[in-house]
Amino acid sequence: MFPHDDDNFEFPPSGAPPDRTRDYAALTDELRMLVRSGRMRTCWDLPPDEVFELFGVGGDLFLEDWAEIDWYGPLEIWRDPEHQVSDILYNGPGDEPFYIVQRGAMVCTGVTAHPEWITWVQRQLRLRSGRLDPYEALWEPMVQGVADRLRFAITAPPISRHGPSLAIRLIPEHWRSLDDLVQAGTITREASDLLIEALAGGATLLVAGATGSGKTTLTAALTQTIGRQTRLVFVEDGGELPRSPNSLHIDVQSEGSFSQAVRFALRQKPGYIIVGEVRGGEAIAMLQAAATGHPGIGTIHAGAVQGALRNLERMAMIGLSAETGGGGQAAAQIVRGLITSEVVSLIVVQIGATTRGRRAVVAIEEVLRQGGLGQSGDAFPTNPLFQYDTQRGQLVRVGNVNGAWGLGRL
Repeated sequence: MFPHDDDNFEFPPSGAPPDRTRDYAALTDELRMLVRSGRMRTCWDLPPDEVFELFGVGGDLFLEDWAEIDWYGPLEIWRDPEHQVSDILYNGPGDEPFYIVQRGAMVCTGVTAHPEWITWVQRQLRLRSGRLDPYEALWEPMVQGVADRLRFAITAPPISRHGPSLAIRLIPEHWRSLDDLVQAGTITREASDLLIEALAGGATLLVAGATGSGKTTLTAALTQTIGRQTRLVFVEDGGELPRSPNSLHIDVQSEGSFSQAVRFALRQKPGYIIVGEVRGGEAIAMLQAAATGHPGIGTIHAGAVQGALRNLERMAMIGLSAETGGGGQAAAQIVRGLITSEVVSLIVVQIGATTRGRRAVVAIEEVLRQGGLGQSGDAFPTNPLFQYDTQRGQLVRVGNVNGAWGLGRL
């Protein structure tokens, strides 16, 4: 547990309700303007209370007041969309600067901050995300969540020995559409049209790639498109993906409840179940849902199509073993049978960096029917539909659809 106040940092007083007569929007604008104008540029090495006193703003606020204010101190330097920053990182040591990912590249900003600002930002993230009650006496030393379009994973000692850390992903205010991604060269029009046809036909889609490869951006574009005609039920642990007109978002509060949430989604009349990230036992729940006529879209970390399928197999086996209290070859055959089942039309979309250094879809493959044949660890039978051509620098069609949704047509 991490205390509210350590030897170096005093928190604003708690115990008073928010002052509803105070104009929090005006106060937020004032604080943002102080950052945008550059007036705070040389102040981040001072502790927060000195900075607030220097500018005559913020020093009289209670914890409950800060819970009403969308402002994050030094993070505000990079929050404006025109900066094109996707991630803000701070590693712990007080003399080290912030790092950012800007236009896809990791950049050392040279900006340092007083350690009390890092603790202050952590508290603000917890307050604004609802992960901290102002009356709590202790903090958990490792927390993740979403607040004000900031997806965060933060640590404090003893989890991070060199000091409190920040890993912030800035969620776009305006998500890119499939048309935007086609125009940017992330995917071709032919490939995007085929994916929409597949989803209209009830296929289950797995979007695979490394961290920061564009999995969530592509998934958001697909859900925005199909969400115009069908009901979507989202299962996430941070509410990152955008809403569509007829959609329900289920926010999972703990790792162990992910599978339960996917099964609960079956009772919500879903046209599609959207799993923000497949990373555990929810894999078997997603496959079982698809086998009973409830297809899904999920993202998964992997560097290649076969790696994505092996990761899906491994996670599904973990989930099945947890349900049945056993594993072994029988569990492996059940999982493999689902992945290669005739009733689960599974397509893997691999997105990553091209030889030209930009993010793009590099492969689209459908899993072929095989039933329970094959052993765990064997390569999965797939039919490549699109592959990235390094000579032409674009995604090209290489095969025709075998799945029932497109056989003889696509």
